[in-house]
Amino acid sequence: MEFQDIAQRFDSATSGTDAFKSFYKDAFELMKADPGNASLYFVVGIAAQSYVRTYEDQGISGEFADSAKATLVGFNTKLVAALAAAPQERLRLLGEVAIDYEWNVHSF
Repeated sequence: MEFQDIAQRFDSATSGTDAFKSFYKDAFELMKADPGNASLYFVVGIAAQSYVRTYEDQGISGEFADSAKATLVGFNTKLVAALAAAPQERLRLLGEVAIDYEWNVHSF
């Protein structure tokens, strides 16, 4: 399994918490299989896990779920690019995702 595969599967899935749960479990498994890039998988895995822990048992609007999914898809797109980049660029893109999640994502 590669990150591109799980990112694509998430992108193609519905916006429900099951998709987020499957994504974070796959991301965490990938950390063990590819420890050199574990930090990339951890950041988006934690974001998805936080979404599930916050909203799994709550009724949320489809618009909200779609917006959260779009946020994670955007992060994944950056990390797919990071995996194809040189180490310095990879670290820069990871930093962008981490900063964006910490300071700009307030819903999960």
